[in-house]
Amino acid sequence: MASASKSRRRLWFSLHSWAGMKLSLLFFFVSLTGTIAVYAYEVDWLFTPAMRVQAPSPDAERLPAGTQLAAALQQHPNWTPSFFHVNLPGYMASELIAKDEEGELRRVYINPYTAEVQGVADWFNAHRFLRQAHRHLMLPLKWGLTIVALLSIPLLLSMISAFPIFKRWWRGFFKLPQSTDPPRRWWGNLHRWLGLWSLPFILIIGLTSFWYLIEQWGAAAPSAASALPPPPEAGPLPREAAPLNRALEAALAQWPGYRLESLFFRGDNQPVVLQGQDSALLVRPRTNILLLDPAAGEVLGQFRGEQLTAHQRIAEAADPLHFGTFGGQPTRFLWFLWGLMLTLLSASGVWIYALRLAPKAATSRWRTLWRGQLLRWPQLALVLTCLTLVAISFSG
Repeated sequence: MASASKSRRRLWFSLHSWAGMKLSLLFFFVSLTGTIAVYAYEVDWLFTPAMRVQAPSPDAERLPAGTQLAAALQQHPNWTPSFFHVNLPGYMASELIAKDEEGELRRVYINPYTAEVQGVADWFNAHRFLRQAHRHLMLPLKWGLTIVALLSIPLLLSMISAFPIFKRWWRGFFKLPQSTDPPRRWWGNLHRWLGLWSLPFILIIGLTSFWYLIEQWGAAAPSAASALPPPPEAGPLPREAAPLNRALEAALAQWPGYRLESLFFRGDNQPVVLQGQDSALLVRPRTNILLLDPAAGEVLGQFRGEQLTAHQRIAEAADPLHFGTFGGQPTRFLWFLWGLMLTLLSASGVWIYALRLAPKAATSRWRTLWRGQLLRWPQLALVLTCLTLVAISFSG
């Protein structure tokens, strides 16, 4: 019996080592970019002075969205608005994404407290880099997302196989590595501690990533807007603050408690789509929508998150859970912390593998790590291709 138990444990250990080691180069890159992406807007804020604002007082309120939008449209009268973020953190400018005269997407930053246009930036920024590198490695979406989402399988296998390996695992929550431990034991204790404390995160990331894979290959849920009948043509978008504010106020008056997050401009003679949040849990703003005729101030359609089907609720919950945005700054910080732990968990597991197979020579360890990768050259090529495409995007 003891021999059979030991044999089973050895099989679980082999599975755990294989799942955690063979694609660790690619997994480390995806995990690291995803962790930093939690604060992608803040990264851009550091490098883009036009994004920075300071509220005149702690209780200062933003100016109406129509006032801010009008200021940007009057500054750039020949630009075509595409998307307007109006509810970013109080230290950030509102952001209008618009096409310039050449058809290039640009970002216009408006001070939400003064309606001053503070500057313009290119479409591709740190947020886009982190988002696209993490989501699909800058490759065509279908294939890049498939490659990244497939990593959910070894991630979940690593989690499941850890339980049979570590007996009485629940005792390890407060068992930190000691300075007197030999290297292999020190890294092993750190690896176990990181894994235990990040268990909820590993499960959430693994399941949501696997859901993205399912969505990509045929199980995508219909959007909330698809449930609405085709709206009639809408009038042209006003370029002055007063009519814009009247139209927005008339629309929002029909939905008490609605928190406007963004405006999506669908094109000429199309209604403006208001996106926001209300009482539905774990949904993206795009599920709570108002279709607005901006010229007449008339609501042409409305959809609430509570109206979603079970399939749509699962699909809409994936992003808030994957990125930790559902609870504001507290959950964003927790997701960032857990992301760091997952990234370190991957690195520490790989290092333990190297210490076990090459305990003495450092050069042998690095050689062991490299040779232990599955499809090591394709993995390296994917990472380098992604970084090259990023460099081209920034230089262009």
